[in-house]
Amino acid sequence: MRPLSPGPSTIRAKVVKDGNFVAVRLPASLGFKPGDEIVMAIRLVEAWPAGYFDREPSPEFPMPERTKAKGREARKKRLFGD
Repeated sequence: MRPLSPGPSTIRAKVVKDGNFVAVRLPASLGFKPGDEIVMAIRLVEAWPAGYFDREPSPEFPMPERTKAKGREARKKRLFGD
């Protein structure tokens, strides 16, 4: 087994179905290779943490400005009139 290196304290992984079992897809950036063994602490999340949506957006991930879809108004007029 190779020694542990410092990494993120938490990561997000996806559970996928593969044949008759489920698998956890880990980001390649963690550097695991086929056959490596890891220990995971499982925590199921049923809801967003309290106050999650009260936080300000992160400045490292600016949200793009949203624009109306082109043709939406013309389609509404064609379907429903003025």
